[in-house]
Amino acid sequence: MFNLIPKEVRFFDYFEQQSQNLVRAGALLRELVHDFGDARAKAHAIKEVEHQGDQVTHEIVRRLNTTFITPIDREDIYDLATRLDDVLDYIEAAAERLVVYRIKEPTSACRAMADVIVQIIGSTDRCIRCLRGMDPGFHEHAVEVNRLENNADALLRESLAALFDEGGDPIEVIKWKEIYETLETVTDRCEDVANVIEGIILKMA
Repeated sequence: MFNLIPKEVRFFDYFEQQSQNLVRAGALLRELVHDFGDARAKAHAIKEVEHQGDQVTHEIVRRLNTTFITPIDREDIYDLATRLDDVLDYIEAAAERLVVYRIKEPTSACRAMADVIVQIIGSTDRCIRCLRGMDPGFHEHAVEVNRLENNADALLRESLAALFDEGGDPIEVIKWKEIYETLETVTDRCEDVANVIEGIILKMA
C-alpha cells in the first residue's frame, strides 16, 4: 500500500538549494579575505546568505513534520539539514570575527584557508548532487572532501605554529588563533555532510 503513496522528493530540492547557499557564502568569504576593503558590507552579505540558509533549514524541518512518506529516513534528512546549516554558521562566524576583532588585513594563511574552503564546498556540492539519484560516483567526491579537510588540518597546524613562533602581540595571537580554528571548522563540517550522505547512500544501496 505504501508504495502507491508518492514520496515527497522536494527534500532533494531543498538540499541542493542549501548547497548553493554554501557555494555563495564560500565565494563571498574568499572575496572578503582577498579584498578586505569594505569588509563590514561583505561580512553582512555573508550574514544575509546565512539567514537565507536558516529559512531553508526551517522549511525542511517544517515539511519533515508534515510529510507522511519521505524519500530517505527522517533522521537522515534532519541530520543532513543540520550539518549543512552548521557549515553556513561557521562561514558566517569566521567573517564576523574578521570584522568584530578589527583585523587590519587578513594573513596569507587566512587567504589560503579560504581558498581551501571554496574547494571543499565545491566537492561537498557535488556530493549533495549525487544524493537524488543515489549516484555511486559520490565516492570520488567524498574522497576529495576528505583530502581537502586533511589539507585544512595541516594548514591550521602550520598557521598556529607560525603564529606562536612570531611571538607578536598576545591579543593578536588570540584573535588569529580563533579565526584560524573557525575557518578550519568549516572544513570539518563539510566532511560531516559528506559522511552523512555516504551513510544514506550505503543504506539505500
